[in-house]
Amino acid sequence: MTDRSVKKIMSPRTSAKNEEIRQESMQKIMNAAFSLIARQGYESTSISQIAAEAGVSKGLMYNYFDSKEDLLEQLVKGAMDQGDKMIAEMMDTDPVKTLRNMFEWFFNEMRERPDYWRLMTELTFKIDKFKFIHDLATEKAKGYTLVLEGLLKQMNFPNPTGEAKLVGALFDGIAIQYLVIRKDYPLDEIESYLIEKYCKR
Repeated sequence: MTDRSVKKIMSPRTSAKNEEIRQESMQKIMNAAFSLIARQGYESTSISQIAAEAGVSKGLMYNYFDSKEDLLEQLVKGAMDQGDKMIAEMMDTDPVKTLRNMFEWFFNEMRERPDYWRLMTELTFKIDKFKFIHDLATEKAKGYTLVLEGLLKQMNFPNPTGEAKLVGALFDGIAIQYLVIRKDYPLDEIESYLIEKYCKR
């Protein structure tokens, strides 16, 4: 083996590679925490269980998260940031197209990722006692309602504020009903009805 080969093998990882490994490890931990907390509750889930589920050492977890509550906060923020990203990708100069994008995305998510949304719903119900979660959820709900209100106002709905709140409540209600009833829920029918009601103006 040449000196050059030895140096190549022994050379330290680049900072970019280290960051990639760090992000992968954090995601594994957050995925494990998400699944465990949704199944058995926050109080019944220990750091040791999360580490075992993620396949990492307990000590490594503390390199990334200060505590179980810190991990929970990052988990919730990550889910909400993902929602913000999706909303941004749906925006169009035509408000009708934007609203249609939102409806289609929502119903596709129900069809394609029902297990994820069931876990997300269970997670939300089991950790709603935390103030930071209440504050984040309240802030996001207000923000999404304002987005809907702006779209409906551009579409000349007579009461865009009330209508935006109604659409938000419809999303929540449809999701809960579908996640419980599943195949017997008329998902396609409801999607067609809402698109016809709000996007055919």
